[in-house]
Amino acid sequence: MTEVSTGKPPHYNVEYNEILAFKICNGLRPEFAKGTPECYIQLANKCMDANPSNRPSASDIHENLLEWYEIVDNNFAEDKNELAILKAFKSADEILPTLSTELPNYSKDKLTSSRKCDFSISDDYYNDVLCVYLMNFNF
Repeated sequence: MTEVSTGKPPHYNVEYNEILAFKICNGLRPEFAKGTPECYIQLANKCMDANPSNRPSASDIHENLLEWYEIVDNNFAEDKNELAILKAFKSADEILPTLSTELPNYSKDKLTSSRKCDFSISDDYYNDVLCVYLMNFNF
């Protein structure tokens, strides 16, 4: 959903590696373009929730998108909430086309291929953590 907003793949400007994977696991999320409607950002953030059980179902996503489409396509709002949605998407329609979608040169493999990341932790790491813990622990 952020790619629709920005016209750019998520995290296009950083290396796709274990460091990025750890950052994503710790809450890093892609940014949205200026002018993206707040309701759209909220739905996208729900879709990216770290806890899969908090993410909306495909039916819920479909319902939201269909509701927004009908409001904008009919150019009609029945209440204040729908009016805010209509105004937000109309404003986005004016702003988003002015944003640059040009990407720097990068390897096409970066965005089209996947690779296995090794997230195993060595015994040395556990020993180091234990040593630091013991040094800070008052007996």
